[in-house]
Amino acid sequence: MPDLELDIGAQLVAAIGSVAAMMQRQEQANQQRIQAIRQIPITANQITQSAGIIDQPDLLAVKTGYYWGIRRLTFSGFTAGTAVVYRNSVSGEPLVPIPSAGVFTFGRAEMLLNPGDRLVVAATGLTGYLQMNGAADCFEQWYLPYYIG
Repeated sequence: MPDLELDIGAQLVAAIGSVAAMMQRQEQANQQRIQAIRQIPITANQITQSAGIIDQPDLLAVKTGYYWGIRRLTFSGFTAGTAVVYRNSVSGEPLVPIPSAGVFTFGRAEMLLNPGDRLVVAATGLTGYLQMNGAADCFEQWYLPYYIG
C-alpha cells in the first residue's frame, strides 16, 4: 500500500505542477495582450482658409506593424462648410462626411485602418477654421483577432 500512496502523491504533485505552469502561461499571454494595445491621440494642423486639405502622413498614418481602430473624431472651429475624411487620399474611400462641427464616435473595429493607411481630410466652404482631434486604439498586428473579437 505505501507504493500506491507514493504513486498517487507523485501523480498529484505532477498534476499541480502542470496546472501551475498552465496558469503561468495564461498570465503571460494576458500580460502580452494588455501591452499590445493603447489609445493614442489624433491631432493635425488646422485648415485656416475656406477650403483645404489635411494630409499629414507623419501624424495621421498607421505605422508598419500596427492597426488603428478610430474611436473618436472631433471637428471644431467652423460655423459653415463641410468636410470629408478619406482613407489614404482625397480620391480614396470616403470614411466620414462632416456636415457641421461636432464629435463622431465609432465602436471597436467600425473604422479600422490597416498598416500604412492614413486619414486625409478635405474641406470646402468653411467659415472659420477646421480643427480635427480624436483618439484611436493602436495595436500590434498580431492582436487583430483579439480586437475584432
